[in-house]
Amino acid sequence: MKPEGDGPFPAITGLGGSEGGDSSARRKAPQFLAEGYAVLGLPYYSPAWGDQPQQFPGLPRAFAEIPVDSAEVAKVWLSARGDIRADSIGIYGISKGAEYALLAGSKIEGFAAIAAIVPTDVVWEGWGTADGSRPSSFSWRGEALPFVQYQGMTEEFTNPTGPNGRPRLRLPHDKGRTANPEQAVAARIAVEAIDEPVLVAGGDADLAWNSGEMAQNIAERRAEAGLPTVSLVFTDAGHALSGTGAPSDQRAAADTAAQRVIWPATLAFFAENLKQ
Repeated sequence: MKPEGDGPFPAITGLGGSEGGDSSARRKAPQFLAEGYAVLGLPYYSPAWGDQPQQFPGLPRAFAEIPVDSAEVAKVWLSARGDIRADSIGIYGISKGAEYALLAGSKIEGFAAIAAIVPTDVVWEGWGTADGSRPSSFSWRGEALPFVQYQGMTEEFTNPTGPNGRPRLRLPHDKGRTANPEQAVAARIAVEAIDEPVLVAGGDADLAWNSGEMAQNIAERRAEAGLPTVSLVFTDAGHALSGTGAPSDQRAAADTAAQRVIWPATLAFFAENLKQ
């Protein structure tokens, strides 16, 4: 999608989360389009949840060794277009898409700005393989990236400990990281290798994974390297931080309040780094 006119336009590549497909990118695209950005949704994983057919049959059904290289292909394609400003291509990633976005920025030169909403500072274990193996979530140049294993994920789904009988996915993440500190060191995303500006936003009350602490880890490592970073961490907020702050009965009040800070900050971040 692109705005009306001939351009060239700054562009944002959208990366959704563990839901797969392109639903998240499609929800965000009109909001960025209205701000004058061309938008490329990059689906990278397409499961078949329940009775639903696979949305993109050519993509992986399992979240296993997803090739980060796909972001490089997308960037090259965008850069070659006459209606896109090749030096003004950013990434907006949410949750697992934030993990992907930071990996892409650490390995691929030339993205002008990266926004990682409810991010992680390490690569995590993937899921969904037919053989029951425990793969990395991501790969680079055909090689699986080091990752942190979950501990107790099956048990958490079998006997959920979260509110309203829902799994508290943060628990097997936290247990796995605590039990395997050497894995966490090897699996660190090299955020200090991203020369371009980065925005991270997370919540300390996140029950999916500890996005508040991991966003802070990212900000601290980048500060140590003297790199430009916007860090937004909210003590009471959870995982639903990628919206615009519109009222919703389906979302915690703390998440809505955090969105009302994060969304305008994200627009200002992209305007400063992609439009100037």
